[in-house]
Amino acid sequence: MGKETRALLWRLWAIFFLALAVSVMLVLWMTRDFRKTMVEHDYGAAGYLLGHPEEAVAAAFTKDKTVFELEAGRRVLHAADYSEDTDSVLIPAVAAYRRHTIILFGGMLFGIFSAVFVTVGFYIRSQRAMIAKADAVIASFLEGDTDRRIHSQEAGAWYGLFHRINELATILSAQAEHERQTRLFLQDMISDVSHQLKTPLAALRMYHEIMAEDSADRETIRAFGHKSLREIRRVEDVVYTLLKIARLDAGSVRLEKAEENLEMLLRDVTERFETLAARESKEIVLRGRSDVTLCCDALWLSEALGNLVKNALEHTGRGGRILIGWERTALLTNIVVEDNGKGIHPEDIHNIFKRFYRSRFSQDTQGIGLGLPLAKAIVEAHQGTISVTSRVGQGSRFVLSFFHLTER
Repeated sequence: MGKETRALLWRLWAIFFLALAVSVMLVLWMTRDFRKTMVEHDYGAAGYLLGHPEEAVAAAFTKDKTVFELEAGRRVLHAADYSEDTDSVLIPAVAAYRRHTIILFGGMLFGIFSAVFVTVGFYIRSQRAMIAKADAVIASFLEGDTDRRIHSQEAGAWYGLFHRINELATILSAQAEHERQTRLFLQDMISDVSHQLKTPLAALRMYHEIMAEDSADRETIRAFGHKSLREIRRVEDVVYTLLKIARLDAGSVRLEKAEENLEMLLRDVTERFETLAARESKEIVLRGRSDVTLCCDALWLSEALGNLVKNALEHTGRGGRILIGWERTALLTNIVVEDNGKGIHPEDIHNIFKRFYRSRFSQDTQGIGLGLPLAKAIVEAHQGTISVTSRVGQGSRFVLSFFHLTER
């Protein structure tokens, strides 16, 4: 039995004894009042009999009495030691009245408090059972069963508390899931970094050993120096790209959005690839209205678009064509990057946005498989979507869509 339950029972017992004491005093007062009324009645009857000896005795108990008859009866009965102060036990009617009153009040008190104690007992029992069930659910939750919840569909203070506990449990479960996902993310990130750095680091070590062995051969040192620089740049690309994706996934990037002219933004992006495109006889074409704007972070969106253009150039043969277009509709703004290159095999179309994904149909040995995942993360950080359609041997089409309702 808990402390609160004992306190409640002690209060009930205190109320019971207080009611008992009040009842006793009430019985004594009623008995005294009845005795006074009884004695005064007897005074009148005695005085009436003294003044009217010839009348029937019944008249002494039924007719009204005068003050003189009451006084005469009082003197006579006082002389016989019969008055308001006479012990109730010596007056049978008063003793019977007191006995009946005690039985009546005692029975009422017993019945009322018995019902109260039984009701409180059943209530306490039901509350204890309800709390025991809630305690079992909480214990199960703490042991790892985070899907358990306390029944809280009924009305009442306890069910309101249980509802709050369920809300707290939901929040804790969400936080635990978030922490679990964070741990998995870090594990995957560490695994990805170690996997991607293993090859270039091994190559650097081998190049260093070769240069150490042929330190006198300047041509060998120069050739493997260029190879080492290439591997170092590859390491830099892996690390920097992974850090960018990690920041986006963690939500630590604060996008500085502003209204940007899409034509100017895309010209800035394509200027980076003009030399590469010219060297490989590839054409980059921009097509769209010059007055179209988009609320975005220009630096981050340029990164995403640059990755798409670079991907298109890498998978388009000599003399290929990359078309970059944009349009604004009533609902959204679309940016399209389309090429007439090799296209994407149907087996790969649903995997190209996965980190480090390398197609078994691809001949590309230099890519690290992070450009498209980074582009997707940047677009989604702008509350946009990215989709792709492709046909093998005919090219690919990437569409970036940004809803106007999410610009602000």
